[in-house]
Amino acid sequence: MKSDSILTKLLKEARKELYSWATNDLTCQLAKEVMSIGLAKIKLFFQELGLDSSAIVTFGPDGSVTRNIARFNEGVGYGCVVATKDYIFPSLLHPNGCGFGLYRIDNMPLLPELIRKLNKLKKEGVPIGNQQGKWDVWKSNHFIDILRLDGVSPNYSQYNEWLSQGNYVLIHSSQQVQTERLSHWNEKEFIKVDTPFGTIGGLTDESLKEYLRFFQKVEVYSKKKRTSIATELFGEHNINCIANPTHQGYYQENNYYVMRLGLYNSINQSGEKNLPLFPLAFNGYSFIYLYEGQTNIKKQHWTNNQYQRAKNMGHFDFLKQANLLPHGGGYSLIYPFSTVRSVVLDGVIYFELTDAPMESQMIIQNIEALEYGYRDPTEILPLVDRLELGKRVARFVPTRVIKF
Repeated sequence: MKSDSILTKLLKEARKELYSWATNDLTCQLAKEVMSIGLAKIKLFFQELGLDSSAIVTFGPDGSVTRNIARFNEGVGYGCVVATKDYIFPSLLHPNGCGFGLYRIDNMPLLPELIRKLNKLKKEGVPIGNQQGKWDVWKSNHFIDILRLDGVSPNYSQYNEWLSQGNYVLIHSSQQVQTERLSHWNEKEFIKVDTPFGTIGGLTDESLKEYLRFFQKVEVYSKKKRTSIATELFGEHNINCIANPTHQGYYQENNYYVMRLGLYNSINQSGEKNLPLFPLAFNGYSFIYLYEGQTNIKKQHWTNNQYQRAKNMGHFDFLKQANLLPHGGGYSLIYPFSTVRSVVLDGVIYFELTDAPMESQMIIQNIEALEYGYRDPTEILPLVDRLELGKRVARFVPTRVIKF
């Protein structure tokens, strides 16, 4: 077993390949500490294979930790993109095709009718072609939000045809049927390396290509599922899709293989109507925002340290168009602490939370010890706007939140 000082040094080295345009609150600090574990695994994987390669991790404004136990325990944060060359790491990063579907509703059913339809979907599943998808709107932070358009920003008249006054629905859902295979694929095809932080498996060559083709099919299924939920609840001729983007999945972008964990590729058109629009939702009961995507992140928003480090490490070409538009605000830890650091003891990593008003400290090891809230739009949207990650098009008011 490597000594604690060597493990600490490996984590420090891994952080050199981590960039952040996030708020620097307690949650984001913890996310960076957690993510340094996953980064260290990837670095050691490439070193073991004798390859001069590693990963680039980039946090967007909503850099946060996840409530996904498997991902947290693997050493992976959220609100970030993880970019690698030659290999992908689905068993580390756990993609699932989660996303938002935003639809205009022409005729809103009465509540009793809506509840009956919800009960049917919950009991029988979601029809997707000749398959029945799993109902997941009750899970974690998934929800259905009935919305009222609050207004369209000036100079966006090109969207007036799609964003007329009336009712809308936002559906937060994922595929739920291929979760095991998306993470573990065909186990024998992984090249595995044991590290002091745990075993890591990578896919390359034809296995990598086959996996990405499989993910594309699952992503299509996930989008169809959200549209099917809207269709079953409101009627096929009463809905009009405004946006249906994925915010969690594996892609090939900018000569890298990119895992998106809560961040949109904001230059992709996202809905059935090919509108470059992306919903931002902070929880089911806050304002919902709609942004037009644009290429980011622009050089004027880099610090000198970020710029020099990216140039020196060969990361600049990727980072200048990483596209970091968040799908929301991420979780917020409900504690008075303001500083986080990793502590390695007997080969085990703990996280020490300090700098509280009463000078108390807290030591945690896993996700189940944490208490969460949600970040407020006022914590994230000013940063999204200042960094020019997208252009605000519209705002919606939630009129009914459904966790069913």
